[in-house]
Amino acid sequence: MPLDLTALEKVRHSAHRITARCPACAEEGRDRTGNHLAIFPDGKYACAAHPGEGDHRRRIFALKGVREDRPPDPQACREWREERQREKARVALTQYAREKRRRIIARHPWHAEAVGQDSPQRVVEGPPRWDARHFLASLFQPGDLLWTGETHHSGQEGRHAQHWQTCADWMQMKIMGPMITPATWRPGTTSRAAGNVLTAPYTVLDFDGFDGIAPRTPEQLYQHVLDSLAMVRWLREGLHWKLAAILWTGSKSLHAWFHTPAPEVLTSLKTVAATLGMDACLIGRPEHPCRLPGMKHQKTGRYSQVWWLG
Repeated sequence: MPLDLTALEKVRHSAHRITARCPACAEEGRDRTGNHLAIFPDGKYACAAHPGEGDHRRRIFALKGVREDRPPDPQACREWREERQREKARVALTQYAREKRRRIIARHPWHAEAVGQDSPQRVVEGPPRWDARHFLASLFQPGDLLWTGETHHSGQEGRHAQHWQTCADWMQMKIMGPMITPATWRPGTTSRAAGNVLTAPYTVLDFDGFDGIAPRTPEQLYQHVLDSLAMVRWLREGLHWKLAAILWTGSKSLHAWFHTPAPEVLTSLKTVAATLGMDACLIGRPEHPCRLPGMKHQKTGRYSQVWWLG
């Protein structure tokens, strides 16, 4: 156990974890109820108020950690220093993105009406706005093996094999969707596992809320859409990412389909994704489902639609 339980305040034991007052929070007069610190059976610990913050964890250990009398491990020390430098870089990059966000949005306004007018394909009205088959034909080659279906349509060879068809075959299907992945798949695939992805031609950026906070009111949603479109325009014009499509999901999210950039670019973007309004979980995961156009959203009853299509 890396922490001295006898030195902690408000310690409570349960079947799955130990909870207590976080000593680092307590040092600042916080966590008076004593439920921030969680200690798990394997000895790992975390503060609910500062998830993933290494400096906060190290302060907890400095205050209440158990120090063993053993010589330092040079390799462990080196790894600790490297991780500390990486974390400092992540924090600095996130802070930089937060400071520049308002400036980016102000310099790259892109209203929904202008987006439709700028689209290479006319999507303001007519079939391209709602047609899932036209959407796939615009993005993929006829021979590309694609998955569409519900999120749970994966993993069972006998039941789920029909959810993998070539793009040409999907053009003939009466039923498809409501979800698609931005990946092409290996022949014979019946599981939407990352190891079965053949290529990742697109990266879908899911704009679902800045700093991880989803819009709740109509006014917040309107502003969220404006800010998200500005971010898409900045990526396209400022950073020269190649845009393929923009789709409104029928709820609070915009999906921007980009041709996949270099891996190091995705890694950097993932660090600041939440600050820039994106869901980091989708970045670098082409096996993750996203919505097709013309599909009814279960929560809102509205239909997803294409706003921009290359």
